[in-house]
Amino acid sequence: MLQLVLLLIIKKQERMKNRVGVVILALLPMIIGAILLFGYFRCVYKMITCNWEPIGKAEIVYTIGTFTGAGAVIGYIPIEDK
Repeated sequence: MLQLVLLLIIKKQERMKNRVGVVILALLPMIIGAILLFGYFRCVYKMITCNWEPIGKAEIVYTIGTFTGAGAVIGYIPIEDK
């Protein structure tokens, strides 16, 4: 009887591990998407707040990133605005 109880406890723990894995796999795309979306809005903010008097590298990179969707990654890159 004790062996049966131990076997049931072990099986229950294995099922819980599987559920945790499924939850992590379900949330992973949403977490990555949120990180990329935050990077995109960061790129848009940096584009808007750039010094546009002498158009330089930062303005060009942030503008291209905003309109192509690459801003999801470019938003995290610090580019010096001179």
